[in-house]
Amino acid sequence: MAPREPAERIVEQMLATSFPNAPYSTIQGASLAVCDVGLRRAPTLADVVEFERRFRDRLLPEESRTAVTTAPEPGEEESTAGVTPRRPLWWPPARRRQEQRHQAENREARRHSALLAAGQRDIELLARALEDPELADTIYTGENDVPPGKKRQFLFVRAMYNSILLAWMTGAIVWKELHGRMRVLMRQPVAREYWAATQPERASMPRDADEAQVARAVDEIVSIFESVDEPEEWWIVGEPPRE
Repeated sequence: MAPREPAERIVEQMLATSFPNAPYSTIQGASLAVCDVGLRRAPTLADVVEFERRFRDRLLPEESRTAVTTAPEPGEEESTAGVTPRRPLWWPPARRRQEQRHQAENREARRHSALLAAGQRDIELLARALEDPELADTIYTGENDVPPGKKRQFLFVRAMYNSILLAWMTGAIVWKELHGRMRVLMRQPVAREYWAATQPERASMPRDADEAQVARAVDEIVSIFESVDEPEEWWIVGEPPRE
């Protein structure tokens, strides 16, 4: 009788090759089930039915399933929840690359969700500050002696700027569209006044940060608007630099 460990390894390789989209934890569980039957006794039809019930829908990719996915047995998945199983050395390189892509996509999705949540909270706080002068005093808008009316304008400009920035960072708009929206916003003198007043707030921003890249583009737009009275074709002020 072949040693248990090599047999499991061979079955794992067979299953991984036959079901390239199945997660490793499922491959590992299925190979153990096959070896437990094959090495301990002669398989029966009942073993086939039980194996199909436990693993068919978990081995096949979702788009090719013909039945409702069977829930894992109690204790099968819970013990490894949140833990990425360690891949054996023989694990196919194509599978490794595919899993790395999936992991990168999951990280990007989590980042996207976090940005949206943070942006929504920021907008909510700015909305409350617009309604309550005492709360408005807690948000930096430049000089401390900014009149209440001007401060409300500054807070609204800030909310507009953050909204455009968030739309770009989450992929809702492309760089050229961000540049165009910032051009429209900074055409307003009060927006440029806010931008100048809050320059110290951006001074310590890391140069390679996404917002720093946007801030440099806005700096160029503001400098062009400030250099002339009103460009005849203001909507083409400042060609957007490459992203």
